[in-house]
Amino acid sequence: MTPAARLAASIEIVGTILERAAAADRVLAEWQKHNRYAGAKDRRAVADQVYAVLRDQGMRRWRLQAAGAELTPRLLVMADASTPLAEWQRLCDGGRYAPPALSEDEAAALARLPSDEDAPLWARGNLPEAVLPLAEAAFGADTDMELAALNGRAPLDLRVNLLKATRDHVLEQLRGEGITAAPAPFSPLGIRIPEKVRLEQNSLYRDGLIEPQDEAAQLAGLLADARAGQCVIDLCAGAGGKTLLLAAAMRNQGELHAIDNDPRRLARLPVRLARAGVRNATVHAADDLPRFLQDMEGKADCVLLDVPCTGSGTWRRNPEARWRYDPAGLDEVLRRQAGLLEDGARLVKPGGRLVYATCSVLPAENGDQIGRFLGHHGEFTEVPLAEAWGGAITDPRISSGRRLSLTPYRHGTDGFFAVALRRAG
Repeated sequence: MTPAARLAASIEIVGTILERAAAADRVLAEWQKHNRYAGAKDRRAVADQVYAVLRDQGMRRWRLQAAGAELTPRLLVMADASTPLAEWQRLCDGGRYAPPALSEDEAAALARLPSDEDAPLWARGNLPEAVLPLAEAAFGADTDMELAALNGRAPLDLRVNLLKATRDHVLEQLRGEGITAAPAPFSPLGIRIPEKVRLEQNSLYRDGLIEPQDEAAQLAGLLADARAGQCVIDLCAGAGGKTLLLAAAMRNQGELHAIDNDPRRLARLPVRLARAGVRNATVHAADDLPRFLQDMEGKADCVLLDVPCTGSGTWRRNPEARWRYDPAGLDEVLRRQAGLLEDGARLVKPGGRLVYATCSVLPAENGDQIGRFLGHHGEFTEVPLAEAWGGAITDPRISSGRRLSLTPYRHGTDGFFAVALRRAG
C-alpha cells in the first residue's frame, strides 16, 4: 500500500468507528479480513495511525473546533499538529487508492489550526469536556497524570491457570520463545508482556495454561479468597474471566456457579472452561436468573459481583469509548449496580463474603455505591484487604485499608475498584 492508500484506509476506519459507535479493534479486524491484500506492515501502519487519532482525539476535536471546522473523519485524521498542510495535499491527490483532494474549506480549516499551547485540560486529557469534572473528582491533584496514563497504551497482562501450570513454568516457556515477559507487580498469578502478542497462535493459550486478564481484574477476583469445597457464585460472569480464576483457586473442588443476564457474552464461557480444564463450574442460562436467585438464597460462601459500569477504568484499552460516555446515563448504571448488590447479598450465607468490583474510576460507582449499600445492610462489614486476600498479597502499596482503588498512573493497571464484605454470623 502507498502512504496515500494507508491514509485512505485510516480515514475509512475512523469513520466507521464514529458512525457505528463500534469498538476500534473489531472495526480494524473487519477491515483486515476484507482487505487481505494489505501486508503485515500495511496493517500495522494503518492500525497505528487509527489509534494515534483515537488517543489524540481530544486535541484534534479542540483544534478543529477552534478553527471553526466541521468534525469529519477526514479532518479528524488530518488535524495532526505535526504534519504540514502541504503533506496532506500531496497525499490527497484523488488517485485510485488515495483520498479525494482537499476542498478549499478543508484546506483553509487545516491552515487555521491553533497552537497546542492554549489547549484546555479536557483536550489534553482526551475526554469530553462534560466528563472532566468527574475525572477531577476521582483523581484530585493527580488528574493530569492520571488522564495521561489513562490515555496511554496498556501492556498485555496474563493470568496463569494454576490447574495446569505454575507461573515460573509459563515465564520460562515464554522467554524461550523470545517473548519479553516478567511477573506482574502485584498479582501472584500475573505475567506482564510490554508488547502485543498474538495469543491465539501460542500453544500456552491454546492449551489453557494462560488467559489474558488485566492485573487489576486478577486482584479483584482474588479478594473472593475462593477455596476448595466452597459454594461460590460469579453473578455477573460475562465471558467468564473471573470464573476461570475462581475455578483454579478452588482446585476444581466444590460448587462454582456462573450466570449473567447477557446470553451473548455467557455463550463464550463453556469453550473457555473446557480449554482451562475446569470441571466444577456450572453455567446457568441468563433466562434462569430469577429462579437461580431464589434457589441459591443464603447458600453461597462467596458471591463475586463484577458489575456493569461505565468502564471508565478501561479507557486506555478502548480510547474511543470515552467519547460515547454520557454522564446523563450514570443514574441508570447506578440503579443497576444497586439492584445487583441486593441480589448478591441475598445469596450470601451467614459468615460468607460478597465481593463488589467495577472497572470504573468514578466515585459514584465505587465508594459511594458501597456506602449506600452498607447504610441499608448493617449485617455486612468491610473486610481489610490484607485479610481478604488470605495473606496471598502483602504489598503495602495495595494491601492497606479496606477498599481497593487501582489507577493506571499509581499502579500501572486498569482503573479498578473492589471491596470484600462479610455477612455477620
